[in-house]
Amino acid sequence: MKKPPQFDGASCHGIDTDMFFPRDIKGGYSSENRIAQRVCLSCRCIEDCLTYALHYKVLGIWGGTTMEERDKLRKKLNIVGQPITNERHIA
Repeated sequence: MKKPPQFDGASCHGIDTDMFFPRDIKGGYSSENRIAQRVCLSCRCIEDCLTYALHYKVLGIWGGTTMEERDKLRKKLNIVGQPITNERHIA
């Protein structure tokens, strides 16, 4: 995975993305976190999105998970998340 997938047909496409990047990006459950996670739970791209977020250390809500939740999943699944570089970013 060098670039993020396009996630064609994702539920988040076309909506305000600010809710996916809450101020407390590490954990705390704000109402925005819960709304963003509900959008993810109804999305047909949730698995691809989560897989990408587990393999790359992206910020915010991805695949219905917070950064803290993904850190726990990485440990459990023995995945080392790669940092996002200039070649790997969301355009």
